Amino acid sequence: MTLAERYNLEAARLLPHMAADLQVDPAITRATEIDEIVFRRGEFLGGMACAILAMIELKN
Repeated sequence: MTLAERYNLEAARLLPHMAADLQVDPAITRATEIDEIVFRRGEFLGGMACAILAMIELKN
């Protein structure tokens, strides 16, 4: 499972009302790329993406 797939699942689980805004291409393998993509959609969303990625890192 790629990092983006794990990220998308966590985003949908934690923030189901915002999942569509946080979703990224499942083929992405780098956290920085996920953060850049979502941050371009809005600062708040970028902050949420960063927090979700940090939570994924803690689980590993």
